[in-house]
Amino acid sequence: MKIRDLASKDFAVYPSSRKLKEISDDIFTRNIDYVILIKGKDVLKVFRLSSIIQGLTEQENSDVSLEELRGDEKFCLLSEDEEIDILKECDFNVGVVINQGNIPFAVIDNIKSLRKIISTVGNMYSLNADPIIGYKDVFEHLEEEIIVTDRNGRVILVNPKAEKVMGLKESETVGRKLQDLVEEKVFYPSAALEVLKTKKKVNLRTTLRSGETRLSTSVPIMDKNGEIAYAICTSKNVEEIVDLNRKLRKKEIELEQKDLEIDRLHKEAFANINFIIGSKEMNNVIKTILKVAPLDSNVFIHGETGVGKEVVAKTIHYFSQRKTYPFIKINCGLIPENLLESELFGYEGGAFSGASKSGKKGKVELAQTGTLFLDEIGEIPLSLQVKLLEFLQDSEITRVGGTKRIKINTRIITATNRDLQKMVDEGTFRIDLFYRLNVVPIKIPPLRERYEDIPILAEYFLKRFNNKYNMEKRLEPEIIEEMLKYDWPGNVRELEHVMERMIVVSDSDIISVKYFDEMVTDRDRDKGKVICTKIMPYKQAKRELEKQLVTKAYKMYRTTRKAAEALEIDPSTVVKILKKYS
Repeated sequence: MKIRDLASKDFAVYPSSRKLKEISDDIFTRNIDYVILIKGKDVLKVFRLSSIIQGLTEQENSDVSLEELRGDEKFCLLSEDEEIDILKECDFNVGVVINQGNIPFAVIDNIKSLRKIISTVGNMYSLNADPIIGYKDVFEHLEEEIIVTDRNGRVILVNPKAEKVMGLKESETVGRKLQDLVEEKVFYPSAALEVLKTKKKVNLRTTLRSGETRLSTSVPIMDKNGEIAYAICTSKNVEEIVDLNRKLRKKEIELEQKDLEIDRLHKEAFANINFIIGSKEMNNVIKTILKVAPLDSNVFIHGETGVGKEVVAKTIHYFSQRKTYPFIKINCGLIPENLLESELFGYEGGAFSGASKSGKKGKVELAQTGTLFLDEIGEIPLSLQVKLLEFLQDSEITRVGGTKRIKINTRIITATNRDLQKMVDEGTFRIDLFYRLNVVPIKIPPLRERYEDIPILAEYFLKRFNNKYNMEKRLEPEIIEEMLKYDWPGNVRELEHVMERMIVVSDSDIISVKYFDEMVTDRDRDKGKVICTKIMPYKQAKRELEKQLVTKAYKMYRTTRKAAEALEIDPSTVVKILKKYS
């Protein structure tokens, strides 16, 4: 007899990387006993269904991966082609049967009992006796309820667990027909009767006279001629699973309500700080902000002029534990080099000519317990980079002209539109300072790479300036189309200024496209031209141009066909290029 011929339990297979919340609905719509986790092609863990449900109800965060769950079963890996005698070598109670392709084929449990059955059956065959007689001793020690019937549907074996749940002694059931017990509502319906009809394994819910529900599994035992000799039926209490299911559903509802409330608060908060979310690119920025904000890690924001680096810095502060303390900004590019040190670190009285006698706190001290935002960090001179690095390492400063060390507790956020890595290579920015600042990098894409945001931003600025100037102006639909064609070198800041000027200077309540043409004076001049911003290898430049051109066309026209028409190439070429750079 092969391993594949043994009665097996129903199971489901999931990758170990899946989240708990992703499988919660699935496991309750499938009639399974076990859950198998795989990693690649390997079986990683095996869980009883009840353990998975228990994990789901007890887990505080349903966003954890299945691999993190505990309570798994120790198991043996078995080949479907092996003889059942191999079970004698399995030290565990659960076996995962795999086929020739190394794919889980079945789950066998109660292996310890099966080992006894194998030995018993072997002994009974050697004595020329009916093998089923030897099962009784084994069945009496199983935790599940067991009823065995012959091919005519008469009960021939009942274990103590089954006696207890039926409320009948063995003498009151053995020899009786199952159909009579069903008609008397001792239990109904009967999985074993279905097996005798279909000659196949049957799973169904059975109701007892007491009203309790059982999950019954019945399998046929065939004789040498391929006919049914016996039907073995096992059953177990599903009330616990049902109760756990109720708890799980309740927890899921609570988590959903909590997530909705968090989303609402986030949207409300982002609206309060004028953070406009629309594109996939900016949603990714938001995800990073929400992850890093509660922590105190240094954040380095990179992006072109006008993309909203300061807004991102303020958003991080707003969602941090320091939100009730100062947010102090200093633009390192606006302050003369000879004054920048005293602006940052303060000075003692009489430190230099013209200094206040009482001295002055610098921006770093003013940001105590709050957030210090160093904008245009790439403009800080090398001579001052050493002192800034020392502050970051020691969390202490010394005022200009002073000797006292002042302890500082503040979070550092920096931003620039310059390529700091290139500056490091050129020796104009310290590499150790760069690594200190660049703990969590956030790159804000330019407006030309996130066209979905343009209509949303335009609408936002329209409402804002209408409120500011007590107007009710609207945009002509064609303006949005023209905005999508423009590259916006000044990014969000340029769009903001263009919107304000159009609202102020337009003569009617409907702002026509001519005002946009007047505001963006360089649009026609640069239209159709490719602008080279730095030197790079020719092949790299060619690839970059191809990527930007096709991506921009697809974002603008929304379909590969329309994008192909605008670029005057075949749609299949557009698809190929998009896949190439996706």
